[in-house]
Amino acid sequence: MGCFLAGDLGGTKAILALYVTTGHGYALVREQRFACSDYDDFSGVIAEFLRGSEPHPQTAAFGVAGPVAGGRARMTNLGWLLDQEVLQEQFQLAEVILLNDLVAVAQAVSILPPEDLLVVNAGTVAPQGSRAVIAPGTGLGEAYLCWNGTDYTPFPSEGGHADFAPTSELEQGLLSFLRAAHDHVSYELVCSGKGIPNIYRYLTQGAGMRVPPAFQEALAAAPDFNPVLLGQALAKEGEVARLTLEIFFSVLAAEAGNMALKFLSTGGLYLGGGMLPRLLSVFDAKRFMERFAGKGRMAGILSSIPVRIITTDNAGLNGAALIAFRALEKHQTR
Repeated sequence: MGCFLAGDLGGTKAILALYVTTGHGYALVREQRFACSDYDDFSGVIAEFLRGSEPHPQTAAFGVAGPVAGGRARMTNLGWLLDQEVLQEQFQLAEVILLNDLVAVAQAVSILPPEDLLVVNAGTVAPQGSRAVIAPGTGLGEAYLCWNGTDYTPFPSEGGHADFAPTSELEQGLLSFLRAAHDHVSYELVCSGKGIPNIYRYLTQGAGMRVPPAFQEALAAAPDFNPVLLGQALAKEGEVARLTLEIFFSVLAAEAGNMALKFLSTGGLYLGGGMLPRLLSVFDAKRFMERFAGKGRMAGILSSIPVRIITTDNAGLNGAALIAFRALEKHQTR
């Protein structure tokens, strides 16, 4: 019986899980969540999770929120530097793999059960067709997968930092508003957790739209802006909040369509990230697909692409687990 470790490391929290191999794959032994601010480095998180653990893992894979290069990743907001070789030696593992968190989510796409996917557009899945993943969260993550002859290989992307391209007069005004404060306006500044407050500020400060004082006070006092805005969007006087979310989804749909064209993702376009499942009460699938497919003569191709929302928040962990499992198989067959 083999054992391996997987993790999903974000800017504020880390999720670690221990697995054992079975006759049909692998099974979860235990899972634990950690607040990153409680630790000086990632090694401390791993050490606490493994303390007294039996059996000891042989391999590990960790999805990290940020770019990974040369087996190293720097978590700038935490001041952490992760190094595959250091972790491998420190915890006596046969192999440690660091990968971008969106690559981990992309890796999980092939193994997610139907109950973890919400169909936005059924489309027609092309066997061995490329796949794309776009995930608004704190930032805007993007990744894609290509068929390698036997399976799908995920690849990272920093496409969320590409130039934001408005497609309406209202969005043009948003771009001008954001340019006054930023040298570079990316899609991430509009379609992400930090993008929603940007849109709201444009509507109230740049476009002069009015909201009830009680709404303004509630948003100003809220530790997390977006849940409060969602509540206001469902209220009778929440026109500005509703328009904020309409613009957010419109821009997200347009960029998702851009991705689908760039990677010709006939195998499917997947919407991930922690935000979308919480916004489903105001999500309009028909309107989303109109913006997604609104690319002139490419509309027919885009309308046939399957689009799904990933509804589980463990997709990144699941993807890292699959990668750690394959690493373990590789070492066991040597």
